[in-house]
Amino acid sequence: MPALPWPPLWWRSRAWFVGVLLANATLAQTNPCNPTFYPTDPNLQRQYHVLGGNQTYLQTFAATSSTLTEIRKYPDHTEQTPWTCSDQGLSTLPEGEQSIPGGSVRLTKLTGVIIPSDETWKVGKSWIYRYELKGKIALFDLSGFLEVTNRVVAKETVEVPAGKFEALRIEASFQGQFGMGFGGKATYWFAQGVGVVKQLSEGSFGGQSLELVELKRG
Repeated sequence: MPALPWPPLWWRSRAWFVGVLLANATLAQTNPCNPTFYPTDPNLQRQYHVLGGNQTYLQTFAATSSTLTEIRKYPDHTEQTPWTCSDQGLSTLPEGEQSIPGGSVRLTKLTGVIIPSDETWKVGKSWIYRYELKGKIALFDLSGFLEVTNRVVAKETVEVPAGKFEALRIEASFQGQFGMGFGGKATYWFAQGVGVVKQLSEGSFGGQSLELVELKRG
């Protein structure tokens, strides 16, 4: 996920968008900064439609020898998210505060990876990551957490406006505490060499559902 991430990838209305991935036995030699199921090739452009409205955005990546930046271009603004890569996978710790009902929250620490290395992407595999949170609701300073459990549950065919894809289905469950308990769930479909082709999500702070409408290789 992105999401996914969303971030990459679940709150993004600013909903979080959490990204998640999968693979087969031949993927162990791939570039950890360019995962097979969440490619970050700067020449790849993905156009998404946010379901339930008319909003669209174009997702691309910009990479140098030391940085990896996800760029989402909406009709009225552009969002940029920095990512880091390691042998374990891709991670992001978005900067700044995000608005929530009655207050704001920021992410202060990430344990685990958002997008795991390719060998994790097999049906039956799972992974967990956790964000530590700090912020304010009304006049109260609060701390808390968000923990996301991701499971690769099936390989199946999914059809979206961009075409028909063989994809891995990821089921993600969210739980956390920030003044009160909250939670949510999401389903992602990731296609090899493409990335997210469809996402359905819901949760205590809203969610974002989307589908791929166009894929271009520059």
